[in-house]
Amino acid sequence: MITTHEILEKSRAAGQRLPYNEAAVLFAGAVRLAAASDSTLRGRLVRIDDAGGLHVEGFDEQAPEAEPAYLAPELLSADAPDKNDPKVQVYAVGVLGYELLTGRLAPPPGQAPGPELTGPLGDVVRRALAVDRRERIEDLRELHEAVEEIQPRPPAEGERNILSALRNRFSRPPPEKEALAKLIDKLHQLEAQVAQLGKAQARLQASQRESSETIERFEVGQTRVDQAGRRRQSVVAPAMAVAAFTSAAILTAAWAFGLLAIPARFGSSSAASAPAPPAPEPVEVAPPVRDAAVVEAKPAPAGSKRAAAEPTPVPAEPKPAPVEATPPPSEAGSVAPVTAEAGADAGSEAAAAPDNANADAGLAVGTDAGTAQPAAAPTPASAPPPPRRQASSRAAMLHALALSQVRRGEDALEQGNADEALASFRAALENEPTNAVAFRGLGMAYAMQGHDSEALQAYDKYLRLMPKALDAPGIRRSMLELKARANAGAKK
Repeated sequence: MITTHEILEKSRAAGQRLPYNEAAVLFAGAVRLAAASDSTLRGRLVRIDDAGGLHVEGFDEQAPEAEPAYLAPELLSADAPDKNDPKVQVYAVGVLGYELLTGRLAPPPGQAPGPELTGPLGDVVRRALAVDRRERIEDLRELHEAVEEIQPRPPAEGERNILSALRNRFSRPPPEKEALAKLIDKLHQLEAQVAQLGKAQARLQASQRESSETIERFEVGQTRVDQAGRRRQSVVAPAMAVAAFTSAAILTAAWAFGLLAIPARFGSSSAASAPAPPAPEPVEVAPPVRDAAVVEAKPAPAGSKRAAAEPTPVPAEPKPAPVEATPPPSEAGSVAPVTAEAGADAGSEAAAAPDNANADAGLAVGTDAGTAQPAAAPTPASAPPPPRRQASSRAAMLHALALSQVRRGEDALEQGNADEALASFRAALENEPTNAVAFRGLGMAYAMQGHDSEALQAYDKYLRLMPKALDAPGIRRSMLELKARANAGAKK
């Protein structure tokens, strides 16, 4: 904590005077607390804590007087009243207001203040310092009402920011120590950033390794699929060719040896009236089989009566072969089923027209060869796209850095260190220029230092980025108060 007495001594030693808004806010707060607790004020009893809160300690009447300038003139007479007398308390508050507003020591007891005390608030202090106690304000409550009309209490956050900035300015360490502390803080920030960059680089390298392994596995799988397709085609194609030539050879041999001739013992009438044999169920065969419906019979001996009497039978007209839809191949190298009825018809045609045996053989070869469907080559899967995480990883890294610096700035604001808060919020905006919380922190830090125009600009940028934020109404009220305070200061 720092006392008002220490602040006044340091400002007088530096040849400075407190800004009017800070002096007025501090004086009004001290009067408010003294009236609420009916306390006798001294400069050493008014304190500002680290968070910008204002406190008034109790007055010990029995203790030796450390600040005789606060004594009213009547206390020096023989019939002196009590130090806690209401008008004596008003005089002590007037001494505190005189020192805060003028930056000078109060006049000796019994001497009225000079023209250095100006303004409406100065008139109230002049009445409190009246040498004749009959002209003095009656008590602390009446004094508080008079001060409140001239200097209304600002919002709690604004008052805390102003008092915190005042405390930080007069409790700041020497410039050498402050520069060393800032340098150490910067080094810590750099170390943290280097560590975060190292983690981000490790994650990128791991992602690249995973992508490379995925691409390698895909290439190996594609190579295996291509090899399997080539092996399947090399096995199926020769098998289909062998089956086709085998079927053609069987049909040619059967025609050459007369195995497909119509028997002579069956007459035309019997051939016409005989019922056709039932068609067997389709069976899957590689080569076409010999017609099962054609009945082989031995020819009658040459010169016999039966051979002379019986005319040469005319073969019955063959039934058309049933047309079956070729099923899609279930796997590479599969052969469509061939019905026995189709094979029988092919055999009948070969027997009826032996001159066209070669054509029939060619037809059979074409039919068998056409039933095999080549296996469709497997479609290779598309390669995964190359990783594109570098830009997003960098943006995430900068966002994390900005959040860390915003938290550091908020901690500095809680400790009342406006300069450190400004540095942290500016660093956050360098990493992420659209960070709305950093602009809000800048506005609070500038308000703590009394830079109203900069605070207004930062608050305005925050509201532009987050117009519907939960604290937007409070920020707008603070902006109105800053504008009013700036206008009042400009007029004065």
